Amino acid sequence: MQSYFSSDRIGDTLVPAFKAVMTRPQEFFEQMPTAERYGNSLVLLSIYLTVPALIVSIFSGVVTVIVILPVSLITGIIATWMWAWYLSWATRVFCKVPLTTPGAFQICAYSTAPLVFSWLPLVGAVAFFWNLFLNWQGLVSHGRVGGGAALLIILAAFIIMSLSLVVLAALLLMLASQHGMQMHISDIQQWQYL
Repeated sequence: MQSYFSSDRIGDTLVPAFKAVMTRPQEFFEQMPTAERYGNSLVLLSIYLTVPALIVSIFSGVVTVIVILPVSLITGIIATWMWAWYLSWATRVFCKVPLTTPGAFQICAYSTAPLVFSWLPLVGAVAFFWNLFLNWQGLVSHGRVGGGAALLIILAAFIIMSLSLVVLAALLLMLASQHGMQMHISDIQQWQYL
């Protein structure tokens, strides 16, 4: 029987759940009970997000703890909830799988385990991809979504985000070039009057 995180018994459940999701993700997600609420997942996610933020804050200086820790925690929770909402919506619409948002948030919270190591320079990139793999594994093993469909759901989000960033960058460049050109023309007009 797997050990799953419980906010009532953090000391007893945190390390076993972390170890199990990192070393035996398929078995872990297959046996995971379905979440009805956000409570345990929110506490677990907060712990996983606090560790790297706290380490970075300590190395940066005590004053940054006041800024980095709350900002990274709030940003991480909001981003994870949005990602969970998207996973829940995509699995319901495209795969006809009734994955609730709290259920998807639970998958995402456990999948965040590798990001505990994200503060390490080279390990951070590996942790990010391991996080994505765990999201995929959670969708497949717990959500009962086909492997290809789960991969497409995850990749579609990255394609949409990448295209959005390209469009945003193009718009900013266009705006900057127009603003720069307007300044150049106004500079020329000023020189004419001298």
